[in-house]
Amino acid sequence: MAFTVQSYFDISEHQRVLVILLFTSIVLLLVSSVKSRKKSLLPLVNGNRWTDPLGTEAKKRFMTSARSIIAEQLEKTPGKPFRVVSDVGEVVVLPPEFAPEIRNHKDFSFTMAAYKWFYAHLPGMEGFREGTAESQIMKLVARHQLTHQLTVVTAPVAEESARALRDVFGCDEGWRELSVRQACLQVIARVSSRIFLGQELCRNPDWLRVTSTYSVLAFRAVVVLRFWPAPLRNIVHWFLPACKAARDLVQEARDLVNPLLQERNEERRAQAKGESVLYRNDAIDWLEELATDKNLDYDPAASQLSLSTAALHSSTDFFAQLLLDLAERPDLAEELRQEAAKVVSTEGWSKGSLFDLKLMDSVMKESQRLKPISLASMRRYTTADVKMSSGDIIPKGSLTVVSAYRHWDERTYERPDEFDGHRFLRMRSQQGKEHQAHLVSATQDHFGFGYGLHACPGRFFAAEEVKIVLAQMLLQYEIRLVEGSDSRPVHAGLNMYANPASKISVRYRGSSL
Repeated sequence: MAFTVQSYFDISEHQRVLVILLFTSIVLLLVSSVKSRKKSLLPLVNGNRWTDPLGTEAKKRFMTSARSIIAEQLEKTPGKPFRVVSDVGEVVVLPPEFAPEIRNHKDFSFTMAAYKWFYAHLPGMEGFREGTAESQIMKLVARHQLTHQLTVVTAPVAEESARALRDVFGCDEGWRELSVRQACLQVIARVSSRIFLGQELCRNPDWLRVTSTYSVLAFRAVVVLRFWPAPLRNIVHWFLPACKAARDLVQEARDLVNPLLQERNEERRAQAKGESVLYRNDAIDWLEELATDKNLDYDPAASQLSLSTAALHSSTDFFAQLLLDLAERPDLAEELRQEAAKVVSTEGWSKGSLFDLKLMDSVMKESQRLKPISLASMRRYTTADVKMSSGDIIPKGSLTVVSAYRHWDERTYERPDEFDGHRFLRMRSQQGKEHQAHLVSATQDHFGFGYGLHACPGRFFAAEEVKIVLAQMLLQYEIRLVEGSDSRPVHAGLNMYANPASKISVRYRGSSL
């Protein structure tokens, strides 16, 4: 039925608000479209402001074909920045060689990019906000406390991963089918929470539900918000179901974490009076100690959500893709199983023994090379006009990324489309590349953990965590790909995900270690 002026007065107040928002959105989109024509002289490779003024078709194509769009332009104009219409709007794509140029550049803001990309200022998005706060408390915890405690947390991670794997994958003598994504999410949630929150909450079903659900819903809310013009997001988020769900989960997190924090504070007061108190080596205490020592403000519950979201979003996807890759390559899985059995049986679970899992390190880096979490890294927001070494001007207020194109470039890697589990193991013996071959090394040729000042500060823990869980998985289970499942990743714009529809079959081998 056609919409008329009279029908406007016949609808409910709620519907009237939606109609106003719809018309306002269209006007704002058209205005921003016109204004953006003067914004940059860089070529726009997948949009036409005259035939597709709102960028709708360009966004659809980018969501399904971002890799080919970026690759074609990099080949066409090597060494030159360009613009794409993405799901977040216009983004400047920089070729990989620009990574050193912007890695520590003061006018390329990491924090502002997080606010623009993930709307970290909105209620419900506290998990994103806390992880990119100007105080950098989360980075400090990940870079110092978490990394420095690796020798201490190895044993708890090994213990919790063994328990979690048996609880999730079972101990069946026959083959059992599971959704690889969901199974990995449950395992990583348990293991990560053991280190972040200790034994009190790591097996608490309510906390595990909150963290695993938030890691999905918060990103879903971000995707929904991207369909709305920036001026309206501060309003519409109150009415969007995904945003409301995210806000509810933040409150649930507070209800679970705050009593635990209060209990810890009471223990500290008792300790100050000379009473003997058990020290818990987890992120709750690390954050409190750091905030006190450096006089920093932070949100305890949001900080735990930030840690959990980072771990679950990236580590779950990493672990899931590894299982899919190895389920397709049983011979390689057996090599890794033998390596793990030999190393762990002689050295136990320690930082040193994990370092000696060199083939596993190589396989993990190769899996991450072929399927990083994103086609581009180093998300930034320019706070001033910036002239690049190429002579190109990146205008103030631009969202920028650096392409990870070298991951699949034959000029960087021999047979780049082939999965070669020994690739980085061989690289360790090449002079000048020994350290680049390590999983945790962040280089221009491998953006698996980012690059530069804001490379993932928790990558050392993430690498250790996934390595332990993978070793435990191989020692306890045989795995194979369910017929009809696809190990190839799913593309959604710049993002690459382990296929959520894929399933694996597992069979318990027994707990040999």
